[in-house]
Amino acid sequence: QRLGNLAMSAHNYAPWRIIFTLPAFRRVVNFINASFKVFFPRLLQYYSKTLCSVCKHNPQLRRNHEDSVFAATSINLGPQAIFYVHTNHLNLLFGLCAITTVGDYNRKTGGHLILWDLGLIIESPPGSTILIPSVILRHSNVALANSEERRYAILQYSAGGIFRWADCGFQSQKSFIAAGNESSETGCERWERGVGMFSYWHELQERAMGACTK
Repeated sequence: QRLGNLAMSAHNYAPWRIIFTLPAFRRVVNFINASFKVFFPRLLQYYSKTLCSVCKHNPQLRRNHEDSVFAATSINLGPQAIFYVHTNHLNLLFGLCAITTVGDYNRKTGGHLILWDLGLIIESPPGSTILIPSVILRHSNVALANSEERRYAILQYSAGGIFRWADCGFQSQKSFIAAGNESSETGCERWERGVGMFSYWHELQERAMGACTK
């Protein structure tokens, strides 16, 4: 058992690579990564360090984007990309999922992002990006009001198994335990370490003030 790139047929792989090399798509990827860095710099470093380490350990792994810390990208071509209530339980527990919406629809009448556990309904205009902890927050979208409208979604995320693989010395947790090893931290300690990588509001304010005075 080992990490590997998702197997794709030649039929699916060809258009996938074309999309990935489009200048507009690369700008979206760069914007997502920059947003991650601005609001969650410590968590971004953890993502970057882990992805770089697993790719260095196994040179056969191919990154989707050299300038992104996310390991995976999904594209929902709709034509009306709407998600039912769910959590992404296989992603990093304290990690983030970047959701970028594009298309031609009225943001006032449909396409809103619903964060059920927070009681929030958020407008999601075309071209917007939001980063959410998708493992712990139930989320979905409001349906579009007009059947002629179009909404597509670009999702970026990293599976929790990638971080677990790296933490276990580039092997599965099962092999790690079978070899007589023990984790240096409990699940609760790992969670506390993870949420400790989130930014505090005062840190964002200080960073913004510092940028304005330069």
